[in-house]
Parts: sequence; C-alpha cells; structure tokens
Amino acid sequence: MLVRYDRGLLQVSNAIFKYFGLDTYHDIDLQVEKWLNDHEFETLIVLLIDGMGSRIIKEILKPNDFLVKYMTKEMPTVFPSTTTAATTAFLTGKSPKETSWLGWSQYFKEVDDSVVLFRNCSLYNDKLYPNFNERLKNKSLMDYLAERNISFKTIYPSWDINGTDNLEEFVQKVKDATKDSPAFIYGYFDQFDACMHKNGPSSLKAKEMLKAIDEQLAMLASSLTKKQGLLILADHGQVDIKAKYLDDYPDILACLKHKPSLEARCISFDIKEGMNEIFEKTFRKYFNEDFALLSHDEAIRMNIFGIGNAHERFEEFIGDYIAIGCTNVSLFSTIRNGKGDHAGSKEKEIMIPLIAYPTMRK
Repeated sequence: MLVRYDRGLLQVSNAIFKYFGLDTYHDIDLQVEKWLNDHEFETLIVLLIDGMGSRIIKEILKPNDFLVKYMTKEMPTVFPSTTTAATTAFLTGKSPKETSWLGWSQYFKEVDDSVVLFRNCSLYNDKLYPNFNERLKNKSLMDYLAERNISFKTIYPSWDINGTDNLEEFVQKVKDATKDSPAFIYGYFDQFDACMHKNGPSSLKAKEMLKAIDEQLAMLASSLTKKQGLLILADHGQVDIKAKYLDDYPDILACLKHKPSLEARCISFDIKEGMNEIFEKTFRKYFNEDFALLSHDEAIRMNIFGIGNAHERFEEFIGDYIAIGCTNVSLFSTIRNGKGDHAGSKEKEIMIPLIAYPTMRK
C-alpha cells in the first residue's frame, strides 16, 4: 500500500494549525475543521497513542467500546509508518520529505554513523550525539503556539522531565493539565507500541493493554467539560513479524559502504562504487517476495516520503536504495528479540484512527 498524502495525518495536523490561527502547509481535514469551529473549545486535547493502528483497534475491541464508538474514520499515516516520521509530521504539519525525519536511525556523513535522532545516540555503538536532532531545524506546533503566547501543556513518557511511567499516570496527568484550561494539550503515550514490539500485536498482553487504554480514555472523556475537546490518534500500527538478520547475508554486506539505516521494514542502503548491479541481484535473490527494492531516484519520483519542498538533507538520508517491507519479514541489522514491528507497506501498519469526543460527524 502506498501512502496518499492528500488525506490523512497531515490534513488533521494542518486543520489544528489553522484552528489556532497558524500558517498551514498542506490541505486541511474539513471534518476536523468543522468539528473544531462548531464547538469552539477552550481546550483542545490531542493524544497520540504510539502503535494504536485502526486495524488493531477493530480486531481487538468491540463495537460499543469507546475507541470504536467514537472513531470517525480510518486514515493513512505518513511513510515510513514509524514514530519518528509520523510524530514529527503531526507536530510540524509537514511531510517526512519536508522535515527529513525518515526513520529510527539516519546516516549522517559528517560523523560516519547512523544516529538515533529521538535519543541523540548511535545505533551501532555507544557514542552520544547531544542535541544532534536540532541539525534538521524543524519548528513544532508548540514552538508556534509559544510565539503567539497561546498556552499549552505536554505530557510525555518517562524519558522526558516529569514524564509518565504508566497508563494510569498518563491519563491522570492529562486530567490535571485540563484544570488550568490551556488552549492546547498534547499527550504522547509510548507503552502500547513497546508492548507490541516485545510480544507482537496479536499477543494476549497487547490485547489486554489496548482494552485498558480504551477504559482509561473513556473515563478521561467522561470527565471533560463541553469546552474541552478530545482527539485521539496514532502514529502507525504494527504487524507480527518474522525476524531476519543482515549478518546472515555476508554477500549483501559485502556490497555496502556502511551498515544500513532507517528501519528494519524501510531500509536505506548505500552501495560501494561499481557494485549496484551485484547488490540488486543479490538482495532480490533472498528478499524479492518480502521487500520492494527502489533506487534512490525511484523513491523520489514516486513521492513515497510525501509532497512539498524537500528538506535540504532529505535526499542524502534515502541512500542509494530503499527496501520496503511487503510481507511480515523484518530485516534487522542488529540482534533483537521482538515479535512486532512497523514501517512497511501493509495496511495494518499504515492505517490509523481519527477518534473524536464529542462525536465528529462522519
């Protein structure tokens, strides 16, 4: 499935930008615009539940459960269907092509290393790169709100200052944030995604956590006033995977300038000079059914990373080739024991929910 950029996460984001009187970068979601304008909320709450794809919700929950009952529609996230690309797209109103946030790790030639931008550290060694993600120079919704003196609050996981350790604490902190009536509240909850990575999206633990999320968010919604609106989104879904490891394919490794970057289901490869044809033949020998292999130019021409004006560093992060997961195989360049993953082309990874309370007209 190729992501469409004329409807989905970017349009919802830009509708919120417009609601607060900010510049927009793409078309807006007209349903969201009407809902916001009709209610004129004093406080808009947006919660992004990591990994909570719409297909996972429909598979696990019942029609009368809160998240299903108030789901306005399913819509595509951005590509790759992964947290770094999608949360950055939502908070900037721009596509991955425009922000250059493409995956969990990105190869930076100036340090000859694949850097995990969310953590400012190397993927392959113990090196730290303090504030490295600031090199991409993207302003967020909260930056723009601050410039306009529009009040806001954020609730993040435990890795952030005053972050939350569990679901109940997360919801309580959202409730607490509403008491001061800021214009905007953004909450990001990462533990459902972590649960699925470890156990798989079809696991009992994932089902139990999603049911708990549904119950907690239903209670949160019931506590809100008529002047407080709630939107619930996800950045991507997940699929149960079969893990394979690049070290088991030395003939592929022999073609590479350095180890790959981005994701295990959206892989960027840089190839040694004169070895492109050998790489293509070798990679397809092993993974022709599991991955769509695109050249650098093909990936750009197909706009798989979005539309808009390309960030100045966008093309270098694509590499010479992009391999996109089409089946349940993930090709890891480091050993991991997880059972779930995302960033590929399956609908279960790409489709996310738009959930609104009070109800948004479908």
